[in-house]
Amino acid sequence: MTQTDFIGPHPIAPDFFSEWLMHEDLPVTSTIRHRKLLEQPLARETAVEIIKDHIINHHIDGRKRESFERKRAILDSRGYGDFVSKNSPFPKSDITQRGNCAEIILAEYIKSTSLLEMLVYRLRYNTNIEQSMKGDDVLLLDGEDIRRKIIVGEAKFRTTPNKTVVKEITKGFGTKKLPLSLPFLAQVMRDKGHDELADSLEDLNAEMHRLDIPVVNVGLLLSNENASRYIDMHGDCDNGNLVLLSLSLEDPCSLVREAFNKAIGEIAGSI
Repeated sequence: MTQTDFIGPHPIAPDFFSEWLMHEDLPVTSTIRHRKLLEQPLARETAVEIIKDHIINHHIDGRKRESFERKRAILDSRGYGDFVSKNSPFPKSDITQRGNCAEIILAEYIKSTSLLEMLVYRLRYNTNIEQSMKGDDVLLLDGEDIRRKIIVGEAKFRTTPNKTVVKEITKGFGTKKLPLSLPFLAQVMRDKGHDELADSLEDLNAEMHRLDIPVVNVGLLLSNENASRYIDMHGDCDNGNLVLLSLSLEDPCSLVREAFNKAIGEIAGSI
């Protein structure tokens, strides 16, 4: 089975990922299934703007954003603008920003290829924004039939790729990685009053180990222009349901920094 069989085809225009990224599905072997992603020439400026929007959406919902902006207007008028900037909903740590950005890009890319849904934007529920969250980086399901297909994803950002990070990805998935965050999703749905969906998610979690539910695993390495080479050299894995993605960017740190700076500036004022 090919990369497309598992996660769907690379997006086509007018999808953002078609405009930003070129792709190549490399030949599948018994131990690796790799989709190589490369940045289109002259696409960085547009990418920063779109990723900025995704960063905002993944960290803060519309109602919270409106509340934050009202408070910002009041505090700015009273000369307390610095307080607003210091209490923005976004991490300031470079490491956390990079990890979150890789996670967001993976989630949005797989949403586009698979047409599955994120029932919950989990970064909105992080109680310590400067630390990474436990659980699945990405968990996508079919909102109409949550048992039809599940995609569990993990994203890694490295300024420079290496063998160790690739082995972390493949070891983390093992022979098959089942979703860890179904109870979290169920609780969020119940808190929102969606009790029927919450019940279904709890039932699914209880039955995952004995039901033959299609679970696809996806690992992303976001790094410099050598990302794909390290996936090819060290990405062997016994997990037959694993698709590895390499996203090779020139100066990936600047992409993250620019997108987060724009997100912080838009929500919390200039920084």
